[in-house]
Amino acid sequence: MKSVTMEDVARAAGVSRALVSLAYRNAPGVSVKTRERIFRTGRELNYQPNRIAASLASKSQTSIGVFLSDLHNDLFADIFDGLRQGLGDESRHLVLAVGSIDGQRDNAALDTLVQSRVDLIVAAGLLLADHDLATYTSTTPLVSTARVVPGADNVFTNNLSGARQATEHLIGLGHQRIVFLANPRSDGYLERGMGYRQAMGEAGLETWEIASSYARHEAEADIGAVLRSSHRPTAVFAHNDRSALGVLDAARHYGLSVPEDLSVVGYDNSSASRLPGLELTTVDIHARQLGELSAHAALTRLAEPTDALQSISIDPTLLVRGTSSHPATGRK
Repeated sequence: MKSVTMEDVARAAGVSRALVSLAYRNAPGVSVKTRERIFRTGRELNYQPNRIAASLASKSQTSIGVFLSDLHNDLFADIFDGLRQGLGDESRHLVLAVGSIDGQRDNAALDTLVQSRVDLIVAAGLLLADHDLATYTSTTPLVSTARVVPGADNVFTNNLSGARQATEHLIGLGHQRIVFLANPRSDGYLERGMGYRQAMGEAGLETWEIASSYARHEAEADIGAVLRSSHRPTAVFAHNDRSALGVLDAARHYGLSVPEDLSVVGYDNSSASRLPGLELTTVDIHARQLGELSAHAALTRLAEPTDALQSISIDPTLLVRGTSSHPATGRK
């Protein structure tokens, strides 16, 4: 297949090749509207510019863009705190852009950082597909936090292991009807479901997955139907803490006691999971450490732009608290 050239992008966007070159080098002389049209055309054509050449042609590397998926999820605040600490004095060069819980604003947020002429982007919680992210990784160095993205430096937690720990914990307590309240299926976020299925299969148990979203109220609605059924589960493993809170909301609505009637396990160890009186059993992905490691990866990339891509993985930790117990007994 013939590769797409800069001339192809210029022709499709109705601009000169020189203007396309300026846009992808983050150089001045291109209006915001024109730059957006060029980038949009490049994504549609799957244009793959030379990232290293663009970097060498740009200004000296001093600024770092930060993408956070959702400011309402305090997991990302923990990651940001770690990132800022890891960057030290470099934190004064941060440029922040925020996505949305459904991923619909990821493109716009990343384009904002590119248009701000940042030299590198640290992105936590990207929801775009891998092929959409290829446009960005080919033009601007990217450190992906909490997700593996091809063509980027990656800092992440072993989610396969974390999901297995959560599921095996519930199985070890004696649960057999365990629901996995699943995150939307998308590139980069499949390991938690895989870990659940592996643990259930090895125990000889039938899997029970319910698709949900990242929103607490939608998680409550999605789990509600099975909680009011006669063959309800005795435990729910939710794909993150926010959805686990939605499960707790639904249990309260249907008069179920946690953990006596229903055990609930979340994922992330967000600050909300640690609130007094809640004490959610969860998997700690060590968000602050992820942020610090992402900062180190970013500074390494800025210092050595042509080095091999970094892949940094840390192990999660199961934290057993007050929302999980033996089925129907409440014994932990």
